[in-house]
Amino acid sequence: MQIYNFYHYFPSCFLFLHNLFILLNQEKMLSQIFGAKGILSKKLPYFEWRPSQLIMAEKVREALVEGKKVIIEAGTGTGKTLAYVIPAILSGKKVVISTGTKSLQNQLFYKDIPLVEKILNEKPKVVYLKGRRNYLCLWRFNQLISQKLPISKSKEIKILNQWLKITKTGDIAETPFSPEWSGWFELTASTEQCLGQKCPFWHECFITKMKISAQRAQLIIVNHYLFMADLAIREKGYGQVIPFYEAVIFDEAHQLEEIVSEYFGFQVSNFRIAELIYDINLLFEDKDIKKRLNILKEKSDKFFKTFGHLKGKESLNQVMSLLIINKGIYVLKNLLDELMDIIHKVNTFLDIKENLKERVDKIKKELNFIFAQSDPNYAYWVERRKRSIVFGCSPLKVDLILKEHLYSSIKSIVFTSATLNTGDNFSFFKERLGLSYYTEGLILPSPFDYKNQALLYLPPSMPDPNSVDFLQAAAKEIIKILKITKGRALVLFTNLQTMKEIYDKVVSKIPFNVIIQGEQSSPKLLEIFKSDIHSVLFATATFWEGIDIPGEALSCVIIDRLPFAVPDDPLIKARIEFIRKMGKNPFWSYQVPQAIISLKQGLGRLIRHRQDKGLLAVLDPRLYTRSYGSYFLKNLPPCRITRDLKDVAKFFESI
Repeated sequence: MQIYNFYHYFPSCFLFLHNLFILLNQEKMLSQIFGAKGILSKKLPYFEWRPSQLIMAEKVREALVEGKKVIIEAGTGTGKTLAYVIPAILSGKKVVISTGTKSLQNQLFYKDIPLVEKILNEKPKVVYLKGRRNYLCLWRFNQLISQKLPISKSKEIKILNQWLKITKTGDIAETPFSPEWSGWFELTASTEQCLGQKCPFWHECFITKMKISAQRAQLIIVNHYLFMADLAIREKGYGQVIPFYEAVIFDEAHQLEEIVSEYFGFQVSNFRIAELIYDINLLFEDKDIKKRLNILKEKSDKFFKTFGHLKGKESLNQVMSLLIINKGIYVLKNLLDELMDIIHKVNTFLDIKENLKERVDKIKKELNFIFAQSDPNYAYWVERRKRSIVFGCSPLKVDLILKEHLYSSIKSIVFTSATLNTGDNFSFFKERLGLSYYTEGLILPSPFDYKNQALLYLPPSMPDPNSVDFLQAAAKEIIKILKITKGRALVLFTNLQTMKEIYDKVVSKIPFNVIIQGEQSSPKLLEIFKSDIHSVLFATATFWEGIDIPGEALSCVIIDRLPFAVPDDPLIKARIEFIRKMGKNPFWSYQVPQAIISLKQGLGRLIRHRQDKGLLAVLDPRLYTRSYGSYFLKNLPPCRITRDLKDVAKFFESI
């Protein structure tokens, strides 16, 4: 009775004691798992004890149990995946693990989770979530079967029909068709297109089943794009994709700012309008209306094609005069008004009718916001992509967005990556993501012996990267290096045009297979690169992070210049101006820290295991001619530095 009264009147004390018991129990379990003679040492054949792995696991456990936000930079080779997955399972909390890419998501679900199950000798409920466009929409498929969708691909439809009888997930990755197959456009549904609970197939829907499965799971595996899309969808009132969760672990957390900025802005493209017209067209058999819709599609295409000359992303003001903006508003407003008029003629499919009306209204509002350019907290831009022209806007700062939509409701958050700190602190990362100055941070250096495993080569007498002589000098230096390394190199560029020009100067001068990004898909390029040990891969941003090529196939990484973000990019340009107006120096407070993180990511491709050895070469002379060069060098792995190719040759004699 007395004990009951104690807990009754002092519930906070009871909670404290309860949490303390959990902490002590989990701390003991983590030591038993990650210790020098722990469970990992017995169950993993190539186990190497890493004290930093246990330290990280304990910090993750602390964040999950005590409701903290922590930042952990775990150098390559720390074993960070196990160091956060195991504490997540032991916490008993419902945890979302968000990765930087789909490939990392795949690795986590299909490789790391089964390994953890073996280690813990238990099988927690884990669910892998993808975005809507990865799942077949039953309503749209049945429209196709009833010949309301104009596709003449009977062979593919028969295969899909058979697949639907056996699939449990509806994941299009299970089918024999490429993700690029044009039919998926008609057979998958975006958030805008989804009818939700009003859909006649709602109970059978693969996404509905996926959500129910996720509600029952302890761990939910997503990628940053889906996570931020979900956060933005909730904010905009479209319903959640990810169910309730208590904690989040972000792996590759250095990517978050750009992804948040993308999903909390607005984007209107010719593809989005064409998709709307296509869906309206499905509801009519009247030839006159179909003809009218085709004319509207042609008008839309004609307007967007006027921006077909663009190269990438440009500021809206630079591309469009006030006259063109007003013309654009007029053309698109009239087009959307006509679409609304046609929608009002729909007498059946009333739920779909309401959905289409909402989509028209939403596009109108977003276009008005973009073209008005009245909110100084956004950057406004237009971009030419492979298959579309996009008008958009992006928030300049994401700190308030994350505070309002994530930090206010989720207390336990772990941010981890191999590249988060600049200058031995997390000030830059904290400021950009709106984290408190007092947020705990932990830096765990890589266990690799960089002084013996890696050599950093800085060529002497290189011209400035902005000089007309740089391309020729860089090409000559790359040829010299590749002859010593016998190929086996990844050559990374910050600019697509520079990559192509230097490739043309190098390809005929070396006796190795030189492959270049753009010739084939990224997975195919990596496959060729791994299989041909002496090959050389020329690549840009896509390959700066997330690829893992251990062993002899990758013995050299060459970087053409320091990876400063392109200052002409409208979002970067607007951020720089915003920081300047705040009275800060944008170069030192934003551009340099961001470039350091990118450079660390690029160089991180080289040493992936204890047995790896290799050369890091940076052709940019600003590392030793500018005051900020030493700041970059301090943030790189602690390897030997040389400016003499003879040292490079000696180093490779020992490999």
